[in-house]
Amino acid sequence: MIELNLLDKKQPLVLPTVLGVDLNTINIKMLIVSIVIYYMPDIAVHQLFSEKTVVANESLTLLTSQNNKLRNEISKDSNIKALVDAYKLQVRKLQTRSTQVDAIFKNRTNPKKILEKIARSIPEDLWFDVMTINDKNEIQINGGSYSPRAIGEFITTINDSPYFSGSITPAKQENKKENLDGIPTSFERFELRGKITNYDMRSK
Repeated sequence: MIELNLLDKKQPLVLPTVLGVDLNTINIKMLIVSIVIYYMPDIAVHQLFSEKTVVANESLTLLTSQNNKLRNEISKDSNIKALVDAYKLQVRKLQTRSTQVDAIFKNRTNPKKILEKIARSIPEDLWFDVMTINDKNEIQINGGSYSPRAIGEFITTINDSPYFSGSITPAKQENKKENLDGIPTSFERFELRGKITNYDMRSK
């Protein structure tokens, strides 16, 4: 018996030759696998770096927010710093003034005892017109007396005290005449000068 196959035999696909390369000799499956292997790392790396970029951007946003917050706090603290600096300046000024006040109290001078000594030393026939003490501790006494001897006794008495250390001397002395109740009267006009060397007898 003779059998005939009337179906057309399927012809294999014939690829052309490109640039001298016979495409029929290329393993299509291996080519596809090679393409996948070639491009897969780029896809994976891109995805990986995209995820890291998102994380980095989130961290950057957080840090920026924290930085802005710190800047605002520093800006507020700058006013506090100015107040602290002003307070410290006032403290230094007060310390300086306190030192000056202490020095004044330490070196303070009170002529009360000196005036008491002078008042007790004035003879009956001697009087003062003006008495001054300047900031250099210099004393000047202007007055008069009916007796030249009383002037000498007064000078001797106050010079013997520890307040003047013998510095009181007559700077001027002259005889004056006037009518007192119609009676011609003679008296001595004097000016004494000296220096106060001690305001407190107990310190000597």
